[in-house]
Amino acid sequence: MATNKGNINLTTLDFEDIKSNFKAFLKAQDVFNDYDFEASNINVLLDILSYNSYLNSFYLNMISNEMFLDSALLKDSIISHAKELNYTPRSFSSAVANVNITISDNYNSSVYMPKGTSFTGTIDNRNFTFVTNQNITIGGSNNTFIANNVLIYEGDYVSESYTVNYNQQSRYLITNRTVDTTSINVIVVEDNGDAVYSYDKATSLFGLNSTSQVFFIQAAENNSYEIIFGDGVIGRKPKDGAVIIIEYRQCSGELPNGIGRFVADGYIDTYGVVTNIEVNTKASGGGIGESIESIKYNAPRAFTTQERSVTAADYETLLTTNFSEINAVSAYGGEEEVPPRYGKVIVAVDLKNTDSLPLTKKQLYSKFLKPRSPLSIDPIFVDPEYSYITVKSKVKYDINSTSLKSNDIKTLVESAILNYNELFLNGFNKTFYYSRFVTYIDNSQFAIVSNDTDVCITKVLDADLSQQKDYVIDFGIALRDDISQIESAHSKDKLNILNSTTFIYNGVQCLLEDDGTGIVRIITVRDGLHVEIKHVGFIDYNTGVVNINNFKPDSLISGKPIQLNVLAKEKDIISQRKTILSIRDSDIEVNIEQVRI
Repeated sequence: MATNKGNINLTTLDFEDIKSNFKAFLKAQDVFNDYDFEASNINVLLDILSYNSYLNSFYLNMISNEMFLDSALLKDSIISHAKELNYTPRSFSSAVANVNITISDNYNSSVYMPKGTSFTGTIDNRNFTFVTNQNITIGGSNNTFIANNVLIYEGDYVSESYTVNYNQQSRYLITNRTVDTTSINVIVVEDNGDAVYSYDKATSLFGLNSTSQVFFIQAAENNSYEIIFGDGVIGRKPKDGAVIIIEYRQCSGELPNGIGRFVADGYIDTYGVVTNIEVNTKASGGGIGESIESIKYNAPRAFTTQERSVTAADYETLLTTNFSEINAVSAYGGEEEVPPRYGKVIVAVDLKNTDSLPLTKKQLYSKFLKPRSPLSIDPIFVDPEYSYITVKSKVKYDINSTSLKSNDIKTLVESAILNYNELFLNGFNKTFYYSRFVTYIDNSQFAIVSNDTDVCITKVLDADLSQQKDYVIDFGIALRDDISQIESAHSKDKLNILNSTTFIYNGVQCLLEDDGTGIVRIITVRDGLHVEIKHVGFIDYNTGVVNINNFKPDSLISGKPIQLNVLAKEKDIISQRKTILSIRDSDIEVNIEQVRI
């Protein structure tokens, strides 16, 4: 801003810069020519004025940031913006286990197990309470009663109640921050108990009328949630004076995941004694509330789906935004499968803390997606497939630049490789960039001068030892095809596109490899020579599909499954469809060489 006596710079907002600008302006005024601004009382006044200007600029900047979802920092602001997009952030979720419960009861002809029957599970010397989520009646004979496939959820059931008062602004808040919103039940009691209504959760307005007994859930301030009822036109409106009872399960998030042993907390139906609890599926699926970053990412994408799954991205968004236990989702058309499955959508789900997808989860996700999918399309849930990157790296470091020993450098390099895996891999649709990877190794310690790193792709072949079977292993990438055909059945020091770990076949230690022309064969090694035993399949170098036919090994070495290793055509490796790229600890080999520079 220009004046007749000086200029004030409005582009700098730091405290010291503001104060310097004030001094420069005042020194340009005739009445302050003889003032010492550093030693006089006016210096204190300038401090106050600068502080006030700085505080106002910061406050206005924060206000402007909080007005937009992209720049908002406060969770309450982000939730408010997400609410405008009709998005409800995920809550805590209970870990759930599938068990078979055996009960001995000498007095009842059937056993009644009410909702909320509790069990205790233990992990890492910590106890967690698990409860049933529904009433179960169990039949049996000879005083023995067995309940199969019972789902028990971690947490305790609690309730809160409110009285409707339309003369005031009534809100029905769930005050517990660890609520699992999927467990919420709402009961409305009217006319002093003469009328009791059970309300169901609604996620959209479709099909609702003035008598629909539904409630909605939306996020509220301070990491809480709020129950919303209809207005009498869309959704039934509770009467004035009605009592609202909200029952829900509070839980511990991801801490109970992995529990595989449970004991009953008491008798069942007065006299029933639990004699055995067989665990079908360990506790899994527990998770904490959605993070700020996740809300920012998911809210706009959830809005575009409009609660329907048409594109592959819709399937991915709907599942990740509604189920907190899901780490990643990949959806694609069945025509891309090997072999093709037309009229299907293949959905691969990667759960947190587990490498497989339990049947109960497949059923739950399928039930959730079915009414949101086109009638002619069936979602098919599959376990994710894992492609492991095997790393062999020779690292040179300057011993004059560091006091660290070779083992220290090796540890740092191995940690860097695992960090790379966590940051850039270990999910669907990820790309392993070779140049970035080797640079990551170089940057793991300043004394490292170079590294010579080779990688290959590994898949696990879970071979059946009881019968001959056909196997299709799809690596999903183009493989090298520049190795010429061998000249005879015997070869020495030969480089193969495909090779495997060893197994026993016809009483001999063998392995699988290709012959350079696409034939997959069983070979054994004698005096360093690869001797062919049998042709068992073929490999397509362009697609990375390996077919192994009528294969039945006698046994596995040390019980370890067979691992197939291939050489990719490109150094950059892309995971597609249902494949997750990952680097395991056991697949890292680092050799350290000392040099002097």
